[in-house]
Amino acid sequence: MVDQPDAEGCPASSFDEIARDLQELRFATGDVPYAEIVRRIAAHRESSGIDPGACRPARTTVYDAFRAGRRRVNPQLIGEIARVLGASDLEVLRWEERCLHARRNPPVVAQRGPDVEKDEIPPTPTRDEDGPAVRARLRKVMLFFACIALNASGFALVAWLGLPLYFDMVGTAMAAILLGPWAGVAVGLSTNGVGMAITGSSSIAFALVNIVGALVWGYGARRFHMCRTLSRYLLLNVLVALSCSLVASALLVFMFNGGTGHASESTTRNLAQMGNPLSFAVLISNVVHSLADKLLTGFVALGAFGAIRRWIEVPFYDALSTNAMRRLKTGGEPEDDLPRASAHVH
Repeated sequence: MVDQPDAEGCPASSFDEIARDLQELRFATGDVPYAEIVRRIAAHRESSGIDPGACRPARTTVYDAFRAGRRRVNPQLIGEIARVLGASDLEVLRWEERCLHARRNPPVVAQRGPDVEKDEIPPTPTRDEDGPAVRARLRKVMLFFACIALNASGFALVAWLGLPLYFDMVGTAMAAILLGPWAGVAVGLSTNGVGMAITGSSSIAFALVNIVGALVWGYGARRFHMCRTLSRYLLLNVLVALSCSLVASALLVFMFNGGTGHASESTTRNLAQMGNPLSFAVLISNVVHSLADKLLTGFVALGAFGAIRRWIEVPFYDALSTNAMRRLKTGGEPEDDLPRASAHVH
């Protein structure tokens, strides 16, 4: 939760600081879309008795509340945004108090000449208010298709080299964490459709594995905040590996008699030759290879987050990387919970 100022002695706070903290609150509650914030505000106003025809704020007005460079803000609107993002009544009052404090203490503006009034504030240049939102949506669409291409490339590389890995879910992990679990599902299903051209019809049967992986990655990161520290991120990838293994093992046993010819199935054969039941051999083999695969996938995705954070939001990246550096410097001491930081779109 973003730290709130004390209502009885509000510290100095600028409109830019308020916008930054409000953005961090939005990220901390699951990167809530601006349209969803508008919908929640309208629903709250309507429940408070306001005429439904007049209770919906403009989307650009809500978007502006998160934008730096403002000269004035509406304290009541800021409070409403904080409320629909989970703030309590007391926290809402503190948000409004910050806005009033910033209004009473505007930043000093340099004079342009002797004829300029001392407290004159230069007008903010006009521009297309929807531009940043449109560009952000375009970047997300580009990321979506890049994730499909990344999955397909890993799929093809493993098939070509005969590696005992899968490496077909890097894009699924990225999409699920950055765009949402169901975007990850869409990427995974698209990947399995492309995979039919590489390994035949058996690929489509394993679409369920991609679906499960996307949901665990997406909800684990966005709802349960498992990307805030390095240990939680590692645990998230382990959970994905185990979940995918359970589904994949069931498919292999009941649909493919234990195998599809993948390089990792040599472990299954060795375990079966030792006298283990087929289902046990498939499960153990799949868990071992899936753990290696998903941990590698997680670290490749983490590296990709660092590369793309300048053009798309990666809310947890600063907290995760800072925590990792702390662990390296302290020799792996237990991690402290860090505030959720954000990498804003540039």
